[in-house]
Formats: sequence, C-alpha cells, structure tokens
Amino acid sequence: MGSWKRQLHLLHRWLGIGVGLLVILWFGSAIVMMYVPYPALSGQERMAWLAPLDLARVKVSAWDAWQSAGQAGIPSVVKISTVAGRPAYHFMREGRWWSAWADTGAALHVTPDMAQASARAAALEAKSLTVQAIELDQWSFGSIRVHRPLYRVEADDTAGSVLYVSGRTGELVRDTTRNERAWNWAGSVIHWIYFTPLREHGQPWRQVVLWTSGAAFVLVMAGMILGIQRVRLRQRYAGGRRSPYRGWQAWHHWLGLGIGTVTLTWLFSGWLSVTPFDWLSSPGVTANDRLAFAGGPLSRQDLSVDLAQTIHAGDNFLELEWRRVGGKLFFVALDRARQTLLDAGSGAVLPPIPEQVLVQAVRATRPGTPVLTAEVIDTGDSYYYSHHGDRQFPVLRVQFQLNDETTFYADPALGQLVGHADRNSKWNRWLFNGLHQLDFAAAMRSRPMWDVLVVSLCMLGAMLSMTGLVLGIRRLRRVPSPAAIIGRARQNLQKSE
Repeated sequence: MGSWKRQLHLLHRWLGIGVGLLVILWFGSAIVMMYVPYPALSGQERMAWLAPLDLARVKVSAWDAWQSAGQAGIPSVVKISTVAGRPAYHFMREGRWWSAWADTGAALHVTPDMAQASARAAALEAKSLTVQAIELDQWSFGSIRVHRPLYRVEADDTAGSVLYVSGRTGELVRDTTRNERAWNWAGSVIHWIYFTPLREHGQPWRQVVLWTSGAAFVLVMAGMILGIQRVRLRQRYAGGRRSPYRGWQAWHHWLGLGIGTVTLTWLFSGWLSVTPFDWLSSPGVTANDRLAFAGGPLSRQDLSVDLAQTIHAGDNFLELEWRRVGGKLFFVALDRARQTLLDAGSGAVLPPIPEQVLVQAVRATRPGTPVLTAEVIDTGDSYYYSHHGDRQFPVLRVQFQLNDETTFYADPALGQLVGHADRNSKWNRWLFNGLHQLDFAAAMRSRPMWDVLVVSLCMLGAMLSMTGLVLGIRRLRRVPSPAAIIGRARQNLQKSE
C-alpha cells in the first residue's frame, strides 16, 4: 500500500486533476458575482415601471373578487395593482397566486397580449416584443417560481432585454439584459453550477454542489498537510532552500502555504451553503410567525374596504397591499419614491407604528415566552445589517428568553417582520457570511477596501489552483497509453522467453 504520505500525495494529485479546473472557475466567478448578481427585478425598477392605480375604476371589493375565484379559506397576502391598463387584485394562498379584475370581479387569465403590455414599460425603445410561454429557463430560478407558468418576452432594444411576466398575475417579475446574462454565465451560473437541466431538479443539484465542494475541500486539506510536511525552516534543503521544489512545483508549494488556509475556509463555507445533513438549518420568519404578528388572518371585513372612498384619488399610488399588525388593518402604499403605511379607515399617511404596539405584535409569535430584550436600533448589528442588499432602519429588535436565542426584527415604518435570528442562523452567519464573504465586521465591509481584499485573495486562490492544474496535466502526459503499456508487456514477455 505504501506510506500514508504516498497515498495522500496520490489523493491530492488525482483530486486536483478531477476538480482543479472547477476550483479555478469558482474563484473567477466569485469576482464576477461581486459586481453582477443573478438577475432580479429591483424595488427601484418596480417603482419606475408599474402603472398608476386608478381606484375610481375599482367596482368590486377584494372579498367579492376572492369569492368569485372559488378558492377556499382566506388569502395570506392581498394586493392591488394595474395590469394591462386595468386594476387587478392579487391573492396569495398556500404558496400560489390567484388574480381577479377589480372592475368586474372576473378571474384574471393572463394572455400573451397582456404579457406584452406588462413588459412594454421596461423596454420602451423596443420596436417589437416576442412572447413565449415557458415553465423554466436559465434566468427564471428563485423567487419567481411562485409565478409559473411564465411569459418570456424578448425585446429588440439596444440592451437586448429579456423580460419575464407572471402567468398568474400578469405582472412583470424579472428583467434581464444582454450584458447581465453574458456576465452571469461567467458568474452565478458557474459559481452555483446553475445549469438548467441540473438546477430544475433540486436534490440532484444540491448533491452535486455538496460533493464537488467536499472533494475540493479534501483536495486542499491534503495539499496543506503535504505542503507543511515538506517545508524546512531549520535543516534546509541543498542550497539553503526551504522547499524541495523548483519551477511550477515551487510556485504551487508556496502559494498553497500562503493562501491554503483561506481556500480551505472558502470551500468549507461553500459546502455549508447547501446545509449538509440539515446542519445549522434555520426556519427564518415562518408563515405562522407572520400570522401571529398580524394578530390573525385577514377577515371578510378587511377585504370589504371601499378603496375608492378610503384612499385619496390624487395620491398616485402604484400598488396597495393589505397588512395587519396586532389585529389592526393598515395599507402599505407604493408610489414612485417609497412605500408608506396608510390608515385603513381614512387613508391618511401614518407615522411609524409605536414601539409598544410593535413589541406586543412580536410577542405574539412566541406566546407565554419571556422577552429578554426589546429595543429599537438605528444601525445594523451582527445579524441584521446592510451589505449587498439594503436593509431598512430603524428596526425593533426583540430577543426571547429561549435556548435557541430566537430574535426577531420588525420594521415600524411598514409594520412587518423583516428579520430572524436563532442559534443556528447565528453560527451560519459567521461560518458562511464571515468565512465565505469575509464579512466579519462593518469595517471590513466598507468599499472599496472589501473589494480589494476579496479580489486579491481570489486571484491568489486562482493562481494556486492554476499551478496545481498545470502540474496535473503534465503528470497526465507522462502516463503511458494503454497501447504503450501492452507493447511494453509484450517486449518484457519476449525478453523473458
């Protein structure tokens, strides 16, 4: 069997040949993802592209429209917006959207013409829009799955826009451009192994990420052990050298010693990102949490509000959403600049919800459980902060006296739970966000210092992987072909005869 060092060396070599190229691509794609994220429709884009609501055209209450849809129970989310020039209600029930026209109460059935009308606002320069019904393609993963089937709308504008319209609500739910898609092939698609034939099957995709990142971790761990074992600081090699290697091997040795630890932590935290064995999994803010915070489900009375009489006609809102906090109904109104909280009785714009009211609403998520701390914070803490995404402040932070350290964050301006932390998610925050994104403290997140640090380390990691891959390819070239092996065996047999 040979010594353990020999076996470890062989393991390191063949794992490097097997996954070395993928590790190089992971480092390069990470740099791309810092500046070009996976396509998504931003809040600012929605504000710019949604059509204004004409509440004078609303002739049917949300309750009557929901009843006409023939669905049992009460929807968990209710909104109203403009679709193809007409006001429409959108209802979320058990993870699916249902829509109905607010002027007639009839069920809304999305057509290609409606999809084209919804996409037009985001592609004003286009002379033509081509509409295709789809279930899934390369750019329609993630949160918009609840809107399937989708309409994929290709525009002939200069940006090369491809837009996605919900087949359930008729709303524009995602936008992409030619440059964004091209960079994502070099970024998110490679980094997450986000190829459609694989990604559409959740568990097989998860297993591929789990095993490839695990194999890469073992590769680097073996290399670190061998690298440390071969370096000499006191009894040096001939010529006073600390490493026995020269050329590409020396580069690989020293880069491994220098960047190996960071590479190990990146691969380990990437492995954690798919929650192996459900380790450090956390429920986040659940549907039951939101229901308890709301003080119960929406009622018939809530959905029977006369919007035309309640909301001021001159407010030029783009969307209204029904929202309960502690049993009281509010509306969240979206305009071209922001979201605001409205009184459901008068339509007046409200100040932030008082702290004591918000605390009581959060307490309802864990009834009978003592609260350890409850305070309003104006800046981020270690578990709720802005980095790649914007966070709203101030927020109320409430921690319960529980073994799992359950903590909720609630936005007083909009009356909603916006964050959750428990013991598992806190560990995950440090082991993933900290190790994978070098996101340990606010000072390290400041840009461009964070960019320089992460890009530099990624480039060094790619160089480490590249030198190893070159050595692996050279070793493969020295491996004799089957024909050569057979030929040598024949020669040896002839000599023995």
